[in-house]
Amino acid sequence: MAALDDDKRKTIVNEIDVWRRGKLLPEQYCDFLQNLYLDDLNERPKGIVGAAVQKIGQASVKHWLLVFVSFALICIIVLHFSAFPAALQIAITGIVTAAFTGLGAWLREKQPLKGLLWISAAMIFLPVAGLSVLVLQDWDARAGPAVLLGICALVWICCGVLLRLSLLHAAGWVGLVILYGALLSDRLPDPSLLEVQIFWLPAALLFGWLSWFLHVRYKPAGSVFFALALILWFMPEVYSALLDIHPDWIQLQLLCKIAAAGVGLFRLRKQWMEWVA
Repeated sequence: MAALDDDKRKTIVNEIDVWRRGKLLPEQYCDFLQNLYLDDLNERPKGIVGAAVQKIGQASVKHWLLVFVSFALICIIVLHFSAFPAALQIAITGIVTAAFTGLGAWLREKQPLKGLLWISAAMIFLPVAGLSVLVLQDWDARAGPAVLLGICALVWICCGVLLRLSLLHAAGWVGLVILYGALLSDRLPDPSLLEVQIFWLPAALLFGWLSWFLHVRYKPAGSVFFALALILWFMPEVYSALLDIHPDWIQLQLLCKIAAAGVGLFRLRKQWMEWVA
């Protein structure tokens, strides 16, 4: 190996790196071959843990300071969160959610997986922290949960549209559907069969039309609204089953709805498949 000059050795090591990234050879074979050509022990592969430790050791004083200050700040906020006034608790929840979302959006182009993880963390942090605020302020027994669900749903819809995340967009609308159902059950606890259908079917038709109207201008919305229209189509039966409203009619209604949806989807398959494709 000593006869090889530095240029040839670097070329071979770079080629082995290409094999490693392209999965042309198993990881342990690449490590073995690189160890043959690398003279400096610090340059040799150390595995995932070893590479992480090496990066930590090479971090600058500024990075170490940033990490420890951030960790200390997080600990202080978590430990004293319950002692903060309500306005500060809400502000911290909003700031952290916005920071996580912004970081995820910034990382998404270069590192999609890390970006999605930060965005997911923001979308999960919002309801968890919001629920903590409700409990700490004793708002959970009043309209607080409904307000929190509405805020979370609107944030998910906005972020889903702006970041082009269809699953998040759909989750926001599902949250609003749940909120709508909860408000209906609170205001009208004993509706008739016709009223239950009127509560949901016009919304199903509206979102079906929006799916057609928006699929050209904003294609991801077409598939989201089409799926939402199908959910709303069957919501009268789901709503009746959950609240035990006229249970004798639920099976018959569900069979009729399935038959109508099947015929409609089959006859219009060329149109709706274009909206959601």
